[in-house]
Amino acid sequence: MENLNIKDGISAVYGKFKNAGMVPHFHESYSVGIFTKGLYRYRSGTKETTIKAGETRVVAPYELHETYAGEWEYLHFDIEPNLLLNVVQDIEQNEKFLEPNILPIYKQKPILNIGIELYKSLKCNEILEIEQSFNEFTTTLLQNSYSLNLICNLSLDSIKLGRALEYIFTFWDNPNLSVEAIAKEVGFSTYYFTRSFSKEFAITPHKYIQSLRVERAKHKIIKSNDSLAEIAIECGFSDQSHMNRVFKRITGFTPNMLRA
Repeated sequence: MENLNIKDGISAVYGKFKNAGMVPHFHESYSVGIFTKGLYRYRSGTKETTIKAGETRVVAPYELHETYAGEWEYLHFDIEPNLLLNVVQDIEQNEKFLEPNILPIYKQKPILNIGIELYKSLKCNEILEIEQSFNEFTTTLLQNSYSLNLICNLSLDSIKLGRALEYIFTFWDNPNLSVEAIAKEVGFSTYYFTRSFSKEFAITPHKYIQSLRVERAKHKIIKSNDSLAEIAIECGFSDQSHMNRVFKRITGFTPNMLRA
């Protein structure tokens, strides 16, 4: 796995995976995978899809997805939502806080080529080149979507278990956070809460919290010089060893690989 490159809310990494699989997890940004070799099979909700070399997959923020074991190589981008929103607003001349309507899968070869150019530009410090490559890449994604129309942003309080999610996002880094405490906060029994949460999000509360901690830890590992031991504690893990185990199980790679 090549070094991660960070530029203004965009991260990129070229990864090679063999016999790799990832349990249900999510990202806080748009996860864009441009596949260059092998087959990538994943499930989002109840739908299973296989991605071939030359195709692109987009996972929206907080969309739970699971990767099945296999062998593939891909160029992966994490793009903060506000960056794509700005592009949409420029195109639509619309200032409403809404999300772009982006297809989950693209088979057009130009997206592959433009993505490679964006990755190359992130390795340099030329702002204009990065800006041009990013605008071309995101515009191409949007123009190949269903349309450039916007869809309303789904807020946490608009879903049935919004209060539970808000509680999790408030106390996610507390190592003493328990499912029992969350259930009590929203007025459910532990059993009923776990069943309802799992039915709503296709993942248990425990695994959801672990995925959130891994996602937050990933950002700290990339953007700070804190030791992995310090980051583990900051993100609610009992110690670095615990973080390493959960990180590998969810993402398919170890924290150390982000700093290789």
